Amino acid sequence: MGSTAVTAAGDGVRLEIVLMRHGVRSPTKPAATYTDYANAAWPEWPVAPGQLTAHGREGVQAIGEQLHRQLTADGALGKGCPTSSSLVVVGDSTPRNRDSSAALLDGLAPGCDIGYLATEGDTNNPLFHFRKDDDDGASTSMQPAATLAELQSLLLDCAGSPCAEAAKRAGKRLLPADTGKAMKLAGTLSENLMLAYAEGMPMHDVAFGRGDVVLLGRLIALHNAQFEATKKSMPAAARAGSNLVAHIAATFDAALGKKPAVEPFTRSKPGVVLLVGHDTNLANVAGILGLDWHDPMRPDDYPPGGAIVLSLATHEGHDTIRVRSLMPDMDQLRTNRFDDMKSLPVHVAGCRLVGECTVEEFRAIVERGVDTTRVDTALPPMIQTRRPLPRRL
Repeated sequence: MGSTAVTAAGDGVRLEIVLMRHGVRSPTKPAATYTDYANAAWPEWPVAPGQLTAHGREGVQAIGEQLHRQLTADGALGKGCPTSSSLVVVGDSTPRNRDSSAALLDGLAPGCDIGYLATEGDTNNPLFHFRKDDDDGASTSMQPAATLAELQSLLLDCAGSPCAEAAKRAGKRLLPADTGKAMKLAGTLSENLMLAYAEGMPMHDVAFGRGDVVLLGRLIALHNAQFEATKKSMPAAARAGSNLVAHIAATFDAALGKKPAVEPFTRSKPGVVLLVGHDTNLANVAGILGLDWHDPMRPDDYPPGGAIVLSLATHEGHDTIRVRSLMPDMDQLRTNRFDDMKSLPVHVAGCRLVGECTVEEFRAIVERGVDTTRVDTALPPMIQTRRPLPRRL
């Protein structure tokens, strides 16, 4: 993974904030939910629906090791054990996020007595889900008909108009005719197909033995498109993600010596904040801040373990906020080898340079995108959760 460490005299990274998705998990609903849409059996998973797998846990730990190398090279993280203020890890309250937070720390700060913050029990954390009943945006933007047809052919092992007749004979269901409903289901199914590959399942269990990583890369565009329309689009992104973005911006303000309007995650300088959330959080923040990191070489825009990294750096006496993506591809997730995972600059709408904003540019973007009616001034009540001893994987 490439480092962006600054080396000129007086330069340095003062704060890094990493927002990442949890690791590889099982589909959130039982396989029986989707039986009627395919003419072959969906694979069996080793864990209950929506849970982090052992493979996923190992992958997050490996990503934590890579992050440790980058953050120490940047100077934001010291070589010894960090304190609970110099390294703040916040995980959502779901089991897969708690497990991912613990695994991340096993790689990032091995042997160190430091935990992660989470709300008590399964209490909703408004940083990651401001309201549990928030509506998505309307699915009206992209309508990738050819890719929908390709998914339909894969599911029923047929092509073109004969699929409808074949489905009827086999007692199977077609994807919905309504585009919005079709995209919602297709986004889920394409991700489930990707997850089986990322989990390292035998290829005869991936895409019903009828696909490879190239096909999965084309199909995951359906998940990207569904998120583009319903999670990243405004104002849906602002409704769901303003609280998280406001506290991120406040943490930068505190590092700059400003008095933030809302509570920051840390006031430590240098400091590191890791937020272990979901693909929805990545999409929400991207929508509010105007981020675009799509890479054809890594077609999944929101992969397990994928992250955006926002850094406050000083260069020749000027403060800048750098924005990078850190997205594993499907083969890296499948093998849990992340040695060549690249940290890449992200286009930010409203900033003149790719991957770099002035402080003023960044503040203007935040002020324009955040819905202040969806912001809590204080951080939610969270408790420091000590992770269990590292497990042998």
